[in-house]
Amino acid sequence: MPITQQTWQGVPVHVLENDQFSVTLCPSLGSNMIRMWDKIAKREVLRVPDTLQAIQEQPGHFGIPMMMPPNRIRHGAFDFDGRHYQLAINTPQGHHIHGILRSRPWQVIRTGEADGRLSITTSFRTTDYPELDEQYPHDLTMEVTYTLSDSGLLQEVSATNHSGLSAPYGFGVHTWFMIDGEPERWTFQLPTEAIWELDPDAMPTGKLLPLGGFSSMAEGINLAGRTLDTVFQIGDNPVVSVLSKPGYSIRYSGSDAFKQWVIYTKGEAKDTICIEPYTWVTNAPNVPLDASVTGMSALAPGETRTLWIDMQITRD
Repeated sequence: MPITQQTWQGVPVHVLENDQFSVTLCPSLGSNMIRMWDKIAKREVLRVPDTLQAIQEQPGHFGIPMMMPPNRIRHGAFDFDGRHYQLAINTPQGHHIHGILRSRPWQVIRTGEADGRLSITTSFRTTDYPELDEQYPHDLTMEVTYTLSDSGLLQEVSATNHSGLSAPYGFGVHTWFMIDGEPERWTFQLPTEAIWELDPDAMPTGKLLPLGGFSSMAEGINLAGRTLDTVFQIGDNPVVSVLSKPGYSIRYSGSDAFKQWVIYTKGEAKDTICIEPYTWVTNAPNVPLDASVTGMSALAPGETRTLWIDMQITRD
């Protein structure tokens, strides 16, 4: 089936469709994959915004929003490589949250079809937005390619630093999976090593805690009665999570760089669970620990770095 350009709520979207799935990409809203419909199971895989206003007001709460940098930066400020950075303050508590990508337009640069798979690539360049020069004074090109197959959706993200200075770079996604108002039927698995202790502003204190009640998460925890807004450090475990119910399984995996995972249920688990793999932990530039622990990283001048996140769906 072809890739088609359509209109949703008055904005252009691209729809990729095969016999198993239909996915909807909105380039103008942070290149967010705002919908994934499972034709066989007849269910929404992702949390879909009801209106354009809903996603404009909460761009991190639907579909697969992309975050660079991910999550919070205390007061939007940090120092790196002898330079001071000040990101926009966009929380009531006076912090920065979720980065510079999630609500800005991306450009579609190519589409393709090969071996029964459909793909679409969009691009974002920081220098196209003069207001970013004071916040993030680097010339970066981001590209994301979504590839739809009969078994799921692959997301490949590359970042290229065109500037002459090393650019601090942390990336993550907020993927909003539906659990259909039936948390008791769903199990979540993620092999982890520790939990980041958080302060009242939901930022790491620098202390890693034992798993405690999450010690069985590698084998799977039932989501009934769970209230999660928890930051996990997975260490040397495989970068693989599984969200499943009887007869249905979503295997969500990624590049080795995704060592920090936030799991969020938006209150007690009911309709959704947000699975958030990050390359660096919340507020990483300000956490006084080694980069091997926090994931703090930078792109060297001229460097291109590519990450991938893969969603595979099986039905019994």
